[in-house]
Amino acid sequence: MISVSFFCDEQKRIVSFEMSGHAGSGPYGYDIVCAACSALSINSVNSISRLAGYDLIVELDEGYLFAALPEDLTDRQNDITQILLSSLFIGLSEIEKEYPKFIQLTKK
Repeated sequence: MISVSFFCDEQKRIVSFEMSGHAGSGPYGYDIVCAACSALSINSVNSISRLAGYDLIVELDEGYLFAALPEDLTDRQNDITQILLSSLFIGLSEIEKEYPKFIQLTKK
């Protein structure tokens, strides 16, 4: 199962997310849940870099992704980032609705 946790600050802004595990919904290379989660998360990290103009703090390994915002963001960078990370949360929530045996999503 893929486990995804979003972590928020006091203002309920997303400050980091962590994704780990494997969906196991299909054979290696044909797992649509894993592919969808990977595509959404990597696209979000890349979009933040290009559209907000900075790089997230990222740890990446086989079956693991952690991404966190640095502390020195401008208001504009933070606004763009919140939109993109909220979009990631929505996308993953839709996958969880369709495939609840293969992905678990939490927001803390």
